[in-house]
Amino acid sequence: CFTIPIFTRLITFLQRAQSSQEAPNFSIPAYSIQAILILVAPALFAASIYMELGRIILLTDGEQHSIIRKKWLTKIFVIGDVISFCLQAAGGGIMATGTISALEAGEHITIAGLVIQILFFGFFIIVSITFNIRMNRVPTSQSMVSSNPWKKHLHALYGGSALILIRSIFRLIEYAQGNDGYLISHE
Repeated sequence: CFTIPIFTRLITFLQRAQSSQEAPNFSIPAYSIQAILILVAPALFAASIYMELGRIILLTDGEQHSIIRKKWLTKIFVIGDVISFCLQAAGGGIMATGTISALEAGEHITIAGLVIQILFFGFFIIVSITFNIRMNRVPTSQSMVSSNPWKKHLHALYGGSALILIRSIFRLIEYAQGNDGYLISHE
């Protein structure tokens, strides 16, 4: 991933900065790292949600009801997440350099990462809903077992997915508005 040099640059900047010598900009490195980590964290949560759907499909023996074969399900969505994660982290790292041109370029890269995340995650939600509808229409013998809690897990998956999607859309709007936008100045 091409974000490693950006994180290396951030760490080097932090190591050079000494609290007694960096005033009045003493909080810029900490703020930058915080902003990057908050920005990319949902991609990691999304990866666990992708794996959860794979486990539900395995638990119900319902691969025939999924749009995407179980073998490819997690791989496809995690690849989308990795691309999104790298773009968001790179954009955040570029914004941390502090120049106006870097700030604008970083915002565009971050927005691209958020759009990719929303597209992949939206497709994942469609795959999940389609699986659920098909399982309800033609249940498998494993899904009919009373001790099989697959519906509870699927509802938890929907709840987590909704929160991640709302957060991603909020961040997309926030970054699209820019540094003087309403959301970032009133958050």
